[in-house]
Amino acid sequence: MFTMKDLSTALYALSKAKGYTLTVILTLGLTLGSLVAMFNLNYQILAAPLPYADEEQLVVGSTAWLDKDGVVMYQRLLPVSIFRQYYQKPSEQLSDQALFSFSYIGMTLRDLPHSPQVQIAYTTPGYMRMYQMPILHGRAFSAEEDVGSQQPVAVLSEKLWREHYNADPLLVGRSVHIGSQQFKVVGIAAADFIEPRLTGPGRSNDLWLPWDFSVGSSFGAGDVSGAHLYLAKLKDASQRQAFEQQLGPQVASQYQDDITALPSQAGRSLVFNAEPLRLVLEGDSRSRTLWMLAGSLLLLLIAAANITNLLLSRAARQQRNMSIQAALGAQRHHLLGQVLAELSWLMSSALLLAFIVAEGAYHLLQLYAGAMLPRLAELGFDWPALAFAAIVSLLLALGFAALISRQINYRALQQNLQSSGKGSGVQISSRTRQVLIAAQVMLAAMLLICSAQVLLQSLQQLRQQVGFASADRYQIPIDNITATPDDSLPSEQRRALYRQQKDELMQVRDILQQHPAVQAVSVSNYPPVSFDGYYGSASFIASPDSPNQQLFSRAVFTDQFYLPLFDIKLVQGRNFTAQEVSSQAPVVIINQVLAQQLKPDGNALGERLYSTNGSLAFEIIGVSANHHLPDAWSAEETGRSYLTRNLGTTASLQLQLKPGMQLDKTAINQAMAQVSPHYRAANMHSIADNVTRVLLSNYLAAAVTTSLVVLSFLLAAIGIYGVLSYSVQLRRFELGVRMAIGARPVTILSQLLGENLKPVAAGLALAALLLVALWLGLQHSSFVVELSAGGFALPLALIVLLTVLTSLLSVWGIIRKPAIYALQGQ
Repeated sequence: MFTMKDLSTALYALSKAKGYTLTVILTLGLTLGSLVAMFNLNYQILAAPLPYADEEQLVVGSTAWLDKDGVVMYQRLLPVSIFRQYYQKPSEQLSDQALFSFSYIGMTLRDLPHSPQVQIAYTTPGYMRMYQMPILHGRAFSAEEDVGSQQPVAVLSEKLWREHYNADPLLVGRSVHIGSQQFKVVGIAAADFIEPRLTGPGRSNDLWLPWDFSVGSSFGAGDVSGAHLYLAKLKDASQRQAFEQQLGPQVASQYQDDITALPSQAGRSLVFNAEPLRLVLEGDSRSRTLWMLAGSLLLLLIAAANITNLLLSRAARQQRNMSIQAALGAQRHHLLGQVLAELSWLMSSALLLAFIVAEGAYHLLQLYAGAMLPRLAELGFDWPALAFAAIVSLLLALGFAALISRQINYRALQQNLQSSGKGSGVQISSRTRQVLIAAQVMLAAMLLICSAQVLLQSLQQLRQQVGFASADRYQIPIDNITATPDDSLPSEQRRALYRQQKDELMQVRDILQQHPAVQAVSVSNYPPVSFDGYYGSASFIASPDSPNQQLFSRAVFTDQFYLPLFDIKLVQGRNFTAQEVSSQAPVVIINQVLAQQLKPDGNALGERLYSTNGSLAFEIIGVSANHHLPDAWSAEETGRSYLTRNLGTTASLQLQLKPGMQLDKTAINQAMAQVSPHYRAANMHSIADNVTRVLLSNYLAAAVTTSLVVLSFLLAAIGIYGVLSYSVQLRRFELGVRMAIGARPVTILSQLLGENLKPVAAGLALAALLLVALWLGLQHSSFVVELSAGGFALPLALIVLLTVLTSLLSVWGIIRKPAIYALQGQ
């Protein structure tokens, strides 16, 4: 192939062509690095083995909740009471099982003075067995701490133990204070435990408590919860569907029995699903990551076309040197060895740069996309990524070598030196040059148009007003250890106890309102957008005579300060009065979506909404403007309602600070302590950050597509300019003759531009055909992109502008000088 002498000679030759060398290395390194990073991302999410033994046997059980018309209302809910019974008598198809829940209510460590908020998971011993939780100190949950045992024990994460308990090994055996109860620490999970992110990639749990202590563990018949899952390990992975089909009818039948006495639930049904663990962890990330991989592949193809042009141009310029070497006795394999030596240096350097680029991409993804994409913490160089990079590099090198070897016509080289005439060297054919331009335009147009469509859609969402103010506003979840009213109490007594809690929190609100840093305070269950994405809900009926026609709404139970605090506009009617809030008057404010569901013209003021059993009637006193903030639960604005009712277990404060002012949890806890020792601020979440978190996918899409647009445009510009410049240099003498006989520079430029636009038009036509095929394919998928005229017009304008500019630049050095310079080859 080639020798060490070839390598040293090639290195010397490349050092004399610094611009060429740097262009090839940067072009290939950047694009190959992005492709390797996207390949590894997709491999990690879609194919890399999970860090659990027998992963193909692990499934996650939940149910889809179907409305009366069969439409799926919610995915991945669990009828807790049914599975509490089923857990006691598991299927013979299982080798292990567990119940899993998580806390969506802010909880704090009350044994620590700064009361840090913690994320809590409630589970059973099977969870720690199935996912092989390594224990640094102590032990995992035992069979004596399974469902029904009511044993107050805890396993802490290594991070929580280190950050808040100074990594004290003597903590095992002591107690931590969570909520209203003390939990004995029985174990510390090791730092290398890779927790299955069952509740989304952005949440990691700080400690694990027995499932008996979860909020929903005592849910009754008919209650379903999205905070619960049924985890199982099959004896045989092939039995997943059989297990699903066995358990599904039992769950559906039991649910129908449970809701017999609940008229509002009549007609609804549950469908049990046992999904593979990998699919649950993957979520909806597949479409995003595959499109990112496709974009990086297109970038590499554009770069390959550029490098092909550069390599061919360099081979053409080296023809005379090769002719001299052939005349002195160099054989074909000697000449090819020199070419391959240069390629080896270029490809090795580009591959090294690619690894650096990929490593940087991993850090950026972990930093900015950790809440969206799963398993990012596991990203890094492994054998599949290294093998992929090596294979792609080898294929590129072989392709480049094959192209260049076709240029080395050994017989012609021997004749070239003898002819020694001008222009007798081997040249790149006109057809090859046109194919290169058409290929680059086709690839660039496809990438630019696809990226522009996604970019414009993302920018439109980012520019749109969300419908409420978020600057200087904060959500403070409350850790409330007031005893939950017993279900055996009469409903009036339970409501009175919840009302007392709301009254106490309104006292806290009034105290905080006097703080010099505070602009406004409101007591409610949720802000317009919560830090954890959850919200309250309430269903109504328009008339007691039509109990089956329910109107769903995202419900906020609040006071008269809520709407002004968030600057939520009322398009009709008025806000609550202090008296209505104090007396919990049966009045409601709804948004425009719900108003139009009730009355097609949206004029719902004065109308009534009824509770689903028809016992309560709420007068509509106001209609608020819609929000514009699609999230994980709904891509479009849903119905919203604001009521003066009790808060239940999800009480929080909404706080607006004066511009430039700050407030910490200590001041809030001091205000709470003046009213009751039962309340503590779990955390302070910026509403602006909550909004950003919801829009993170749009920010990520905008950043990625902007990068693709810029890189693809620059690569296309470099490649097309290189081909056109080479073509013009070949025609230098011809252009000089035409100028000498009177052709004006504008005439030459316009003719050259017309010639250059032909392969550009061919490339655009091919791109259009491929985009139409892609569009037809997307009609049968769940991927949705709203097409915009600007997403087509902008890329086309850029490509035409690119052609004009590169044509001008390629010929400008000739037409701006007198014709004699071109005739003399200067």
